[in-house]
Amino acid sequence: MFMERYGLIAARILMSIIFLVNGLNVVSQSLALHEMVVHGVPVSLAHSMILGGQVLQAIASIGLVFGIYPRFAALALILFLIPATLMAHAFWQAVGTPLYTVQVINFCKNVCMAGGLAFVAATIEQPVLLPRSTR
Repeated sequence: MFMERYGLIAARILMSIIFLVNGLNVVSQSLALHEMVVHGVPVSLAHSMILGGQVLQAIASIGLVFGIYPRFAALALILFLIPATLMAHAFWQAVGTPLYTVQVINFCKNVCMAGGLAFVAATIEQPVLLPRSTR
């Protein structure tokens, strides 16, 4: 029981780190903005989408860390990852270029993150980091 409880909490924390640093704008989103514009998204809409994605990532990652609706948070992050991965890491468009390997690695990384999040979303009993009152 000890390993299961703290193993799940540790896994959620580790999965949350990348989303938290993106959500808090620790990592610049200028490349993501550029990718969106290249794919035809108007600049003003792309800025709003980046901000919305950052808010979603920050809130969902905090939810994962503390165990506040972790299944819902994991599902929200999976739904965020799908278009983000397809738009930003389209390795099939980089075949024969120096970026191909980088795009394949990042695509696979995002698929792996989605797998971990799917595991969290499918795990019914999720421990909380800070116990809440049972009122």
